[in-house]
Amino acid sequence: MNINFIWEALVILFVGFCLLRITGKKTVGEMTGLEIITLLAVASIISHAVTEVGLWKTVITLCVFVSLLITVQFLAIKFDWVEKMFMGKATLVIQDGKIEMANLRKLRLSVDQLEAKLREKGISSFRDIKTATIEMSGQLGYEWAKHAKPVTHGEMERLFEFLHSNLPPKQQKQNENLFHEVTHGGHRNPIPPELD
Repeated sequence: MNINFIWEALVILFVGFCLLRITGKKTVGEMTGLEIITLLAVASIISHAVTEVGLWKTVITLCVFVSLLITVQFLAIKFDWVEKMFMGKATLVIQDGKIEMANLRKLRLSVDQLEAKLREKGISSFRDIKTATIEMSGQLGYEWAKHAKPVTHGEMERLFEFLHSNLPPKQQKQNENLFHEVTHGGHRNPIPPELD
């Protein structure tokens, strides 16, 4: 009896494990479509490898799949059009407390499903949300409306400073909002080269 298949199976499993570690740490809910397809392809190739294809063909095929995924991920960091094409972009679903029905239809998401996502985050009213998006992972991203926003520690300090000194509070510098890219189609300020 030929027991070569045992060591071949161990080599293929080890290579598959190493390649999956290289692709990064994400849960299935955080993966893009391309990452899920690559993961399923790797799993399928590993399960059929020893009996049908052979060791070296399997290892090379696995390396090609993972290399392609890593190349696309790298290009997505460098070029917005690659990111949009292969990984998608966040989609605006609520703007100034109003549902963006056209975008919900594009996502094939019902109002009830959107409400469920809001309830999971502890949000009880659309009016409390300035901006909400469905992210590439399917998760809900949101920004509170001004009237519903919790008070921050810095705001409390400025208020106490004002009350104790009767001087006007310091104006807070407006930071770039994470939703600006989604609502206005791009970043307000250019991305620094070290982050590109």
